[in-house]
Amino acid sequence: MYSIIGVTGHVGGVAANLLMEKKQPVRAVLRNPAKRGEWENKGAEVVIAELHDAASLEAAFRNADGVFVMTPPLFDSNDPMADHNQMLDALVTAIEKAKPGKVVYLSSVGAHLPTGTGAIKKLYDMEQAFGKLTVPTVSIRAAWFMENFAGTIPYTRNSGKLPSFLNPPALSIPMVAAKDIGQLAASLLVEKWDGHRILELSGPCSYSADDVAYLLSFGLERPVDAEAISPEAYAKTYESFGFTVKASELMAEMNNGFNSGHIVFEGAECEQVEGDTFLEDAIRSYLS
Repeated sequence: MYSIIGVTGHVGGVAANLLMEKKQPVRAVLRNPAKRGEWENKGAEVVIAELHDAASLEAAFRNADGVFVMTPPLFDSNDPMADHNQMLDALVTAIEKAKPGKVVYLSSVGAHLPTGTGAIKKLYDMEQAFGKLTVPTVSIRAAWFMENFAGTIPYTRNSGKLPSFLNPPALSIPMVAAKDIGQLAASLLVEKWDGHRILELSGPCSYSADDVAYLLSFGLERPVDAEAISPEAYAKTYESFGFTVKASELMAEMNNGFNSGHIVFEGAECEQVEGDTFLEDAIRSYLS
């Protein structure tokens, strides 16, 4: 039995569906009971659990051969760091009581860095906490999500401009598609190992915002130029998306960390894994 948190998202959903395609039993861990029927119809066992509630999480993890954990970005939280730490406390308590066979969890590039990473600091905290668990764990440190650009497509279609938090737009960084993260999570859940592992996952290539604009110009059949958002405007831009002030500040710090070259993969100390999805294929899927 494999318990999957985040089955309604791009990563957890891919992992759960792949496991079920291989006739592996899946326990979908949901926060919203209204989504129970969808996953029961697919053949999954469903457990309703709250990430702040150790008791419900323990029930979700009990008798599981593996657990996939990902935590929400908490863009609507007035104190994302404190909220996330409460989730970590509940998760650690539940895992130690339920003793699943292994834990696979979603982390991020830069999660080895204790400062200067903004929102990624939550995942540094997760790695520190999960590294002390008495069950085998593996951290998937994912590169910048290719999906980060998908939400800008309607604006870009109309304006010919691609707003970019990557500054300068020519800055090239590792990127990865969410489906490749889900595929890796599914494969790790059925593996066996001891101790604590860290995998750093990127796509086949590094890309820049200019590369995204170039590819979108073909998909949208119009010229597209990447335009860097000013660092001074980062926080207010996120607030305009509906993020809280504190969440916006953390995202702004994270972007500055990428742009300065501070947020990078740790490298030699970790296992390196490469996804299969090229940016052009990801963009084609967003436009279809």
